[in-house]
Amino acid sequence: MIRKTRVLFATRFAEMAEYRAEVIIWMLSGTISLVMMLVWMAQAANAPGGQINGYDASQFATYFLSVWLMGQLLVVWVGWELDFMIRQGTLSPKLLRPMDPMWQEYAAHVAERFVRIGPMLVLLVIFAALSGASFTREWWAYPVTLGLCILGFTCRFLYEYALGLLAFWTESSTSFSEVAWLMYAALGGLFAPLTFYPQWVQDIAIWTPFPYMLGLPAQVLAGKATLSQAGFGALILFGWVVFFWFARLLVWRLGLKKYGAVGA
Repeated sequence: MIRKTRVLFATRFAEMAEYRAEVIIWMLSGTISLVMMLVWMAQAANAPGGQINGYDASQFATYFLSVWLMGQLLVVWVGWELDFMIRQGTLSPKLLRPMDPMWQEYAAHVAERFVRIGPMLVLLVIFAALSGASFTREWWAYPVTLGLCILGFTCRFLYEYALGLLAFWTESSTSFSEVAWLMYAALGGLFAPLTFYPQWVQDIAIWTPFPYMLGLPAQVLAGKATLSQAGFGALILFGWVVFFWFARLLVWRLGLKKYGAVGA
């Protein structure tokens, strides 16, 4: 199993490295959080006392740069891949291999992170220097953020995979992924910290996985979240990972029956 995992990862890494220029372009296109950073920094600079809800311009910069960082690490495109493979029939040869196609896609996504991480960190340093962002000095914040990142990425991958499998029954499943992205962005804190939302929205959002994918790790890096809050978020994320694992498995098995029934 170790040898198979190593070969699979090496193969997918080589494939992703061939598209390194495209990866950088994808990375530069994800600038919504940076635009929001400039908007909120300007608002804080003009606000009485230079703060809005406890955030000054520097803290807004730190928060939104952290959101940008997490967004880069959590990017998932598997829904679009599945939609194409199912509609075009290219899924069929993958079913002949002695491995669930999900693991091939998961390996590709993980390998892409290693291609992305170098230029991503360079850009992070540049953006931090230009904006005056200052990340926390608490040592525990960084391994905790990494753990939340792994859970958040796995959670998003699984639900995007399950949504992509809806192409077994629909002409296109990408619309479902777009709706999911809106929820991920809005409740995840891409546009503003969750504490800026009405209380009833916060009360609903805390039981969804979205605030713990982007907003919570960003608040940890900005020094706005405690270790206990991070632990609660990790438990919620883990619960959703388990749920989406079984949801994906159920949709996959039902979808294969549908796929085989039409002669694929």
